[in-house]
Amino acid sequence: MQKPEKKYKALVFDYDMTIADTGPIIVSLLNQTAKHFGYPEQPYKQVVTMIGHTQTDMLRFLTKETDMEKILIIREYYRALCRQEMCKRTTFFPGLEESLKRMKEQGLKLGILSLKLRDLILASLDKYNLTQYFDMVFGADEMPAPKPDPRGLFSILEKMGLTVQDVLYVGDSLVDQETARNAGADFCAMLSGATCREQFDEDFPELFCSSPCELADIICTSYTLKSNGFICANSTICQK
Repeated sequence: MQKPEKKYKALVFDYDMTIADTGPIIVSLLNQTAKHFGYPEQPYKQVVTMIGHTQTDMLRFLTKETDMEKILIIREYYRALCRQEMCKRTTFFPGLEESLKRMKEQGLKLGILSLKLRDLILASLDKYNLTQYFDMVFGADEMPAPKPDPRGLFSILEKMGLTVQDVLYVGDSLVDQETARNAGADFCAMLSGATCREQFDEDFPELFCSSPCELADIICTSYTLKSNGFICANSTICQK
């Protein structure tokens, strides 16, 4: 169904499995953490569905532990392991840098809103020389409350000097979808994570995309440049 034309001045991205191909790494480190504390490892297909939730929620799901004090101890070990391994093993989806460059050349502001710790995000972005493309990077340690609470997105927009009507929020999970919904923002569902198209609300996402390149093609080709933003010429172009 054709949707009304939309104007955007900014795109804000989730990080894991939206722009960073980190699913296998996260599952591996979560299972390594569980094993260290004597809990059984869980199958990849089960654990990967939890990416996009808080670290506490992922570890509670993985270990079935109900003692929050134990979970916090386990979380500290997991965070230390991530600081040791995450940057070394993180890669980004093909075509990301060129896609970001194209969107920046069109005048869009770009941001990241993630439940990953900010220093871990920046370490990997710096490694691949991608930090230069982002105007704002918000990690879990900077959010007033974790997603799907919309206040993190509101904080980014306030620092950018924009309103929620100016932004397209891009994410791969149902947590991301609810973040956009709670904020009143338009949403692009990236089909690069563990959530398939059928799991998203069919009528809520403004766009469905499978890669950064596909999104950049829509932004840079199908959007008409205006003095105050971009108008989507066909908001169903990504829907197959």
